Amino acid sequence: MTDLSLSSRPMNSSVGTVLVVDDDPLLRRLLQECLEHEMGLKVVATGDGAEAERILSSQPIALLLTDLMLEDASGVDVIRAGHIHQPDLISILITGYPTVETAIEAMQLGVDDYLLKPFKVQHLITTVRRALERGRMRRENMQLREQVAISELVRAIGSTLELDQLLSMVIETVRREFSVQAASILLRTGSRPSLQLQVMDGESELTHNPTYLDFLKGVTPAVQTGLATGRTIVLSGRQTDMFECGLREHDLICQPLIAKGSVIGVLNLIRKSNAGPCSEGTMRSIEITAAQAAIAIENSRLYKNVQSAYMDTVAALANAIETRDPYTRGHTDRVKVLAQAIARRLGWGVEQLFDLWIGCTLHDIGKIGVPDHILNKPAPLTPEEFELMKRHPEIGATIIQDVPFLKPAVPYVYYHHERYDGKGYPTGLAGDKIPIEGRILAVVDTFDAVTSDRPYRTAGTWEDARKELMDCAGSQFDPNLVNIFIEVLTTQSFPWINTESAGLRHAHHEPVPAVAS
Repeated sequence: MTDLSLSSRPMNSSVGTVLVVDDDPLLRRLLQECLEHEMGLKVVATGDGAEAERILSSQPIALLLTDLMLEDASGVDVIRAGHIHQPDLISILITGYPTVETAIEAMQLGVDDYLLKPFKVQHLITTVRRALERGRMRRENMQLREQVAISELVRAIGSTLELDQLLSMVIETVRREFSVQAASILLRTGSRPSLQLQVMDGESELTHNPTYLDFLKGVTPAVQTGLATGRTIVLSGRQTDMFECGLREHDLICQPLIAKGSVIGVLNLIRKSNAGPCSEGTMRSIEITAAQAAIAIENSRLYKNVQSAYMDTVAALANAIETRDPYTRGHTDRVKVLAQAIARRLGWGVEQLFDLWIGCTLHDIGKIGVPDHILNKPAPLTPEEFELMKRHPEIGATIIQDVPFLKPAVPYVYYHHERYDGKGYPTGLAGDKIPIEGRILAVVDTFDAVTSDRPYRTAGTWEDARKELMDCAGSQFDPNLVNIFIEVLTTQSFPWINTESAGLRHAHHEPVPAVAS
C-alpha cells in the first residue's frame, strides 16, 4: 500500500504546474492532495492519456508525473507526447512492474526519475523535489550557455563591419551552438529578399532534397510567412502533420531578423537529425542570437552607406586635383590599382586596402596649393619652381590630417616622395623608417609617371619604366617592393598595360638584391 501520510515543508508554487496522470482515481486524488497541500504545488490531474496530451499541448507543465500502465495508453507514450509539445518537460514515471525494457525506453526518452510502487510520501516528496531541482539546474545551465553563446557572438560581430564576414560569423555560431546541419541568411534588397549566404555540411541528404533546398533558398511558404509577419516558424520533423513526403528527420526553423521594428531578412536553420527536440531554451537562444545579428547587419549597412559617402567625397577631391592638372587624368585610378596589387601580395586586409584606396586617391591633393603656371609648365622646372612643387606633400597632409576619416591617408600623401637612400622630401627619412605606405606609392607613382605623357615629355614604354625601377632599387625605391611589383606585372593583367608587347610576360626577372638601410 502506498503510504501518503507524512508531511513536508511546502514549496514555492512559482515552480509551475504539475500534471498527474493515473487511471486509479484514489491514487490520483491522493497524489494531487499531497503535492498541493504538503508541497504547495499547483496540480492538474487526469486518468486519461488523450486528455493528458491535450493538456500538454495547451499549457506549460513544469513536471509530468505519470503511471506506466494506463487504461487507454502507456505512460511512456504520454511522456513521449509531452516532450514533443514541451521539450524542456521534467518527467517521473510511476510503476509497480519495472522491467529492463521499460527502463531502457524511459532512459531513451529522457525520463528524469522513477517511483516504484508501493512508495511512501517522503519518497514521493524527495523524488519530486529532486526532479524539480534538476529542471531548475537545467534551465540555469541553458541560460548560462545562452549567455556565453550570445557573448561570443557579440564579441565576434563587434570585430568587423564587413557584411560577408559578419554573416559567416552568425552562421558559424548557430551551427556550433544549436546543432545545425545547414543554414542560410536571406536579407531584403529593396522590397525583395535575396539569398546572401548559404552553408551546409558537404554531401548529405540535404544537398539532394529539393524540399530542404527550397527552404534554405526562401521559396517555401514557411519562409515567406516569416518574412511577411516577423513570426518565428518551426516545422517539426517529429510531428507527422507538419511535413509531406515523409520528411521527419530534421526540424526546420525560420527565424526573422528584425531591426528597428522592420523585418530585414530571415535566418533559416535545418537542425541535425540527432539534435533532439527544439526546447524553449534553444528557441529563446536562437531568437536572441538573431536579434543581435540583425542589429549588427543593420550597423554594417549603415557603415557601408557612410563609407560610400566618404568615398564619394574623396573621389570629388581627386577630380578637383585632376581638373587642375589635365595631364595626370587617370593617373590616380591607375596608381590605386597597381598599389592594391602590391598590398594584396603583402597580405593586407580589407581595412588596410580601404585606407590605401583613400591614400592613393588623395596622394597629390597638395597640388591644389601649387600655382597653375608651375603645375602645367611645358618644360622642366627651375630650381625655385621645383622647391614650390616639393611642398605639395606637406600641403596635402595639412589639408587632410584633421579630418578623422581621411587621417589614414596621411602616410601616402606625406611620404610618397621620400627616397630609400634618405635623399627624398619632405622629411629625408631612409630605408624602413619610411612608412610602407609611402614606399609602395613611390614605386607605382614613378611607374605610372614614366609611362604617361607630361607637359615636358612624351610617355616612355613599359620597359623604360621597369628599367628605371630596377636601376633605382636600393637608392630611390625599396628593393623588396620593386621585386614584388615586377612580379605583379609579369603575373597579372592590367587593362592599360600590354605586357605581351612589352615583353614583360616572358621576361626573366632577376630579383634586385636587398640593400641594408
